[in-house]
Amino acid sequence: MDIINNNEKKAYIEAFSHSDLAKKLGVSLSLLNAHAESEGWKEEHRLYWFDKSVEILKQELSNGNVSAVKEMLKLTGVIRPVGRPPKADVERHLAIEAKVAKEWEDDFTRLRLVEQK
Repeated sequence: MDIINNNEKKAYIEAFSHSDLAKKLGVSLSLLNAHAESEGWKEEHRLYWFDKSVEILKQELSNGNVSAVKEMLKLTGVIRPVGRPPKADVERHLAIEAKVAKEWEDDFTRLRLVEQK
């Protein structure tokens, strides 16, 4: 694409608004989006802003921001649900307990039969 060259890559990656960038470049947003997709700029844009977000989150963590702690725990996958578990989880847990209890009872029944012989 001759209209969009690689000089705009940095501008695309760091852009707050791609529609504003498209207006500035004099191209349509869909053309800019298609070019960014084909050149891999979209993924770099996503990674750039993810990294910026984590950087700011770390700064807030060092300032003792409780919300930042909660968000960082979510980001790292260390979340502890609060409140009552979902009904599906409770039903699944009860079904597993019932199955284990049934297997346990069947095992004891078989053991009693073996002892009687």
